Amino acid sequence: MLAMVRAATEEGSFAAVFNAHHRQAVRLAYLLTSDAFQAEDIAAEAFAKVYVRWKRGEVRDVGAYLRRAVANEANSKLRRRYLERRESSRRSGDDRGVRLVDEDAADRDEVWAALARLPDRQRHAVVLRYYEDLSEAETAQLLGCSVGTVKSQVSRGLAKLERMLDPAADAGRGGGSR
Repeated sequence: MLAMVRAATEEGSFAAVFNAHHRQAVRLAYLLTSDAFQAEDIAAEAFAKVYVRWKRGEVRDVGAYLRRAVANEANSKLRRRYLERRESSRRSGDDRGVRLVDEDAADRDEVWAALARLPDRQRHAVVLRYYEDLSEAETAQLLGCSVGTVKSQVSRGLAKLERMLDPAADAGRGGGSR
């Protein structure tokens, strides 16, 4: 029974600590993150971590300890947010934003039409290398030619595709043909 009374008293005194410091903790978190919802979460996480240490008697100055806990938690959240942004941009690989299905289909149709206009050997080399993802040696073996021939056919095919798909780029280079 004495242990329950003591625990209730300790939790009650931490409630007083919470009431005394909550507003300042949330304000600090908001100033560090500029996000009100995230500031509340950070303050709650910091209080949870401080409570564990406080309960063990490891915290002498609750205000200073809590400020440090809020700053650490905010730094952790910001690092995570930057990491998530970096990873999402790496995964998407496209800075143009969200594209409609119709736009993707139109691009695909344009690429396939351009591929169809390539000479057979260039089209075969490009398709085997990039669509089938074969190595230069595997492509050469399938086409019955040397690796150097595959390299030159792929290079010429890609250059023609680029000119067909982006006429402005060709105009910027002087419009020469191969």
